[in-house]
Amino acid sequence: MLKKLAITLVAVVFVGCYNLDNVGGKSSGGSIREIEIAGSQQTGGTTTPSPTNGETVETKPQQEEKIVSVDVNDENVNDYLTIIKSNLRTSAKKVDDNIRNQYTVPIGETLVFPVDNEKAIKLSTSPKNANPKVSLTNGKVSFRTVYQGQYVLSTYVNGSVNRKITVSAISKYDFNEKDLYNLILQDSEKRDKDVENAVTLYKMLYPAGRHSKEVNYLFLKYAYEIRNNSLINEALAGVKNDFSSYSDSEKATILRAAKLANKSIFIPSEVYNTNNSDLKNALNEYNNSSKAPVDRATSTPVDNRTVTTEKNKAKTQTTENETSIVDYAREKVRSVVGGISGTTSTASTVGSAKSKVATSTESYYEKGMKNINSNPKVAIDNFKKSLSSEKIQDKKPEIYYNIASSYAKLGNRAEVTKYIRLLKQEFPSSSWTKKSEALSNLIK
Repeated sequence: MLKKLAITLVAVVFVGCYNLDNVGGKSSGGSIREIEIAGSQQTGGTTTPSPTNGETVETKPQQEEKIVSVDVNDENVNDYLTIIKSNLRTSAKKVDDNIRNQYTVPIGETLVFPVDNEKAIKLSTSPKNANPKVSLTNGKVSFRTVYQGQYVLSTYVNGSVNRKITVSAISKYDFNEKDLYNLILQDSEKRDKDVENAVTLYKMLYPAGRHSKEVNYLFLKYAYEIRNNSLINEALAGVKNDFSSYSDSEKATILRAAKLANKSIFIPSEVYNTNNSDLKNALNEYNNSSKAPVDRATSTPVDNRTVTTEKNKAKTQTTENETSIVDYAREKVRSVVGGISGTTSTASTVGSAKSKVATSTESYYEKGMKNINSNPKVAIDNFKKSLSSEKIQDKKPEIYYNIASSYAKLGNRAEVTKYIRLLKQEFPSSSWTKKSEALSNLIK
């Protein structure tokens, strides 16, 4: 009798613990759709219904954002991207009426919060490659991003910094980085179209992830194998800055992809000294292409870290009206795989499109890139001119490196040393400074 009673008590305790887990919203895996349905049932049907006429969804402040663990598979990846796209399309909002120094918002949703008589706000810190939308209108800040991570905003009063605000953009679902990378690896090997969504979600959740380099290459390899020039262009933006760090066989694939898409990429001079036959063949194919590829992806991006004030809100609203929400969703969700080129805001996308229509004149930088492999002397001349004309300071270290590399191809050690020294003195922490070490070794 006592034995039966003990068994009954254990069963009751087990069932009770199981129900507590469900109430807490925890999950050790499973389908996102099931979790969404279960969440709706547990809250008594109080979740906001999906809009059908494109109206704005108001999401009142939550006590705490709960992150649910899910299985990392193509179905859950696609489901979550669908949720994010829906939130972007319907402008789903999380409104907090309290003045705080810390906020949390799910990626894809717009956080709205008040300021304390502050008239300007500026993005001070953000995850690598992330570029959120931040605006200040009628004493309310609107913040939206599709990149997970911490953002720091600075508020201003009479031109001076008043306080710092930290916004944590989080994923509602915990997709383990290693598992997500393995899924990308599996999908790319099978040439499964789902790899496009898996790469997109990886870039959103881990903007500077430990597997970013491998993910960029896998996506490029997939795009090249299916001969999709549009995807190749997006993928090249992610791999070209790490070109030197890839293996010889990977470099060969990158070059062939660039040739197929008629896209110019920078080739460090030391690559031409390779003994790898496949890479040599790829270099010959790339350089002997009947079409001279020119990198058109170097248009000047808009710096979204400028101060946003009440005075320029009319201009911001005009720009937003010119771009549909569908275009924004595509730029921010699908084209995120393009690395830096995929992080520009809607405003910069519109601006770039207009600038391409308005002018077809190549910049000195573009002319330099066009001739960097075929005519180093012409490239050097154009790169030097670009130093006084390029408006973006962060492009200067790359130009110094390009000049040094071009001189290396001409065998001019003195000029190589000169520009490497300038690069190290002015930009000691730049990635281009690290790459210049290979050039230094080459001319010794």
